Amino acid sequence: MSKEKRNKFSIDKKEQVVLSIVKGSESYRSAARALKTSHRLVSLWVDCYTRYGRKGLSFKASSDFSGEFKLSAMKEMEEHGLSLHEMSLLHRISPSVLHAWKRRYEQHGASAFLKAMKRGRPPKMQKSKSKRSNEPKSIEELLHENERLRAENDYLKKVQALTQKKGVHRKSSEPRSSKS
Repeated sequence: MSKEKRNKFSIDKKEQVVLSIVKGSESYRSAARALKTSHRLVSLWVDCYTRYGRKGLSFKASSDFSGEFKLSAMKEMEEHGLSLHEMSLLHRISPSVLHAWKRRYEQHGASAFLKAMKRGRPPKMQKSKSKRSNEPKSIEELLHENERLRAENDYLKKVQALTQKKGVHRKSSEPRSSKS
């Protein structure tokens, strides 16, 4: 059974679900099943709503946080043994954003947040610096290079002609085998 792709939930929809759960007309799991989402997410909505009211149903954008804040949040999570759900409720940050921060912190340490991170997709190929300079050459330099290339070309032609002559000369000087 495959789940359909779902869009983000509007604040009105979240509030409607939270109120039905708070009134007792629906359970976390049945509400989550109806929305095709996790019961943990619905639980977070209810907790945020009870703590912050309607504004608790919208999380802050992850781009609004500095590296120092991210680092302090990860240290707070470690020191106090807080779960992603508790941190999300405390700071109104999506658990998925917190999980991404936690993974980066575990992999790279404090430097993951303090150094500037490149955003976007990395290039498939690195741009290589061209071997040729873009500076225009003087006419004398171009004439000298042209002369050198012609001499190189003539030399290669002579070498090719000599190797062809040796090949023909060897074939004619080889003794013929006699048939008995």
